[in-house]
Amino acid sequence: MFFFLLIWLIFFDENALIRHVKLSKEIKTQEKEIERFREIIRKDSTLISIFNSDTLNPNLEKILREEYLLSKPNEIIYKIEK
Repeated sequence: MFFFLLIWLIFFDENALIRHVKLSKEIKTQEKEIERFREIIRKDSTLISIFNSDTLNPNLEKILREEYLLSKPNEIIYKIEK
């Protein structure tokens, strides 16, 4: 009787040992995936904050445009001398 109960608990029960092991492996896999995505989000958040804060000071932009003739892409600059 005990042998039958043991076999039942290991293989056929809803909370069987084999099912428990498979689910534990799946949980560990999912936790690793979550951590990987958190790292990606952390890196992207840092990048987004850099892009949002990386703006030119208007005075610096004026100097760069006037003295060094720097322009934005697809922009034509005409230099008018007085």
